[in-house]
Amino acid sequence: MAARYAIANTVVPEGAKAPEKVQLKIARDTALSEEKEKAVDAAKKEKVEQREGLKKRTQAYEKEYADHQKKLVDLRREAKLGGNFFVEPEAKLLFVVRIVGIIKLS
Repeated sequence: MAARYAIANTVVPEGAKAPEKVQLKIARDTALSEEKEKAVDAAKKEKVEQREGLKKRTQAYEKEYADHQKKLVDLRREAKLGGNFFVEPEAKLLFVVRIVGIIKLS
């Protein structure tokens, strides 16, 4: 949660004595800044892992699509060599009718 907020950097000049409340604020801010750094680093690592996973999944899908296209080309060539016709596969079509209205308003 600390990663969402800006944390002020309170500095006390050298040799000056700071009040107790200011010292407590400085201690709190240093703890929050450390927590923020850890949260930001964890978020970066998570994002890198997510991107790597997406990249691997994309490569798998691209390979699957290329294999499918290659299979279709091979089937067309095979049909042509055999003197037959190749019928292209058609897309699946779904037709849905909703009988009841949205939240039973209609």
